[in-house]
Amino acid sequence: MSSLSLANTLTSLRTAHHLTQEEVAHHLGITKAAVSKWECNQSMPDISMLPLVAELYGVSIDELFGRVDDVTQEEADAIYLKALSLSGEDRASGMDYVDAQARQHWSCLPVVRLLAMAAFAQIAASDGFEARPLEGDAAALAETAEKLFRRAIDLGPQGAPSQTDILPLARILQWTGRFDEAKALVEHLAPAEPNLAALSLAQLYLEEGQQDAALVTLQRQLLVSLIEAMGTLAALAPLATDEQLEEIHALAERMQVSPEYVALFPALLPSVLYESAKRSAEQGDDGEALDAITSLSEAVDGYCEVLLHPHSALLFDRIPDLVWEESGDSAAEEERAKAAAVIRQTYASKLAGEVCWDELCDELAFKEVLARIGNTAAEEPCHE
Repeated sequence: MSSLSLANTLTSLRTAHHLTQEEVAHHLGITKAAVSKWECNQSMPDISMLPLVAELYGVSIDELFGRVDDVTQEEADAIYLKALSLSGEDRASGMDYVDAQARQHWSCLPVVRLLAMAAFAQIAASDGFEARPLEGDAAALAETAEKLFRRAIDLGPQGAPSQTDILPLARILQWTGRFDEAKALVEHLAPAEPNLAALSLAQLYLEEGQQDAALVTLQRQLLVSLIEAMGTLAALAPLATDEQLEEIHALAERMQVSPEYVALFPALLPSVLYESAKRSAEQGDDGEALDAITSLSEAVDGYCEVLLHPHSALLFDRIPDLVWEESGDSAAEEERAKAAAVIRQTYASKLAGEVCWDELCDELAFKEVLARIGNTAAEEPCHE
């Protein structure tokens, strides 16, 4: 980029932010003459000033110098799906692709974030994941994902990093033995009281006669609240007493009474039902355990059906960009099918591999349920 282009960029940014040269100079702790020389192409900012200038105008240093990676969301999604597809075939090739795309699009937030998510998705299935701190391939993948999530945070709005980046980064920090750092990253995000800002904003819109804006605001808040509630229920199930678990199960069924609401958090019912089944098996109630895993198999079928054929509730008609819909994209459909297969294998592996199922694993009914969940032949191995 030429110095003249930088001069024009600095002038345009200052004008767009309604600042005078004197105000810019005061903020940066320099003279008005220095700012004038930059904009008249008589000199360039010292390298140590560039972060301050970028922060003042809310842009990256790359953007100051015209290095803007103009990738559409569709192109970013295609890069993400290819990274997942390659990783599914050969993890090393997939990560080589992630590395190459990261170097090419290092200044593009959507691409960097999706590459981070692609790397993060491979950690749990890699050798060394069971160790704490992570070891081997899992540790190497965690290092890659951490670097990408930190870059995404750097590229995002200053002072307000996205939870999309923070939450998986916190898991990586925990898995790699940095619990205190992980806790500090997330702790301040946990709400201490209900957040009524969306309700207040919707009321403001209504009083101004902006009904469509109010509808969008309220639908978005409802979507977020339901997802948070369902995720919290799923996380609470393993910690609850038996009586509380019964209430969690009943509430989960009411919250996911139709496929449109299953799509908001498909893992809710399978996770709750598996916990119920496991407790029954541990308590020696084989009949109750078999009933529970039969219900689990039905819930897994529902989970996978939602993954394969997602559609949203009428209540979210104003926010189609935030809910799942069938897109007709063959690559996306292929990835959803792979995700469904992984879910089936995950639950089949739990049933075949955990000690609590030893007393049931020779029962024909158990094998039939196991085959249904895993979508495989009934002769699955049991825990040795």
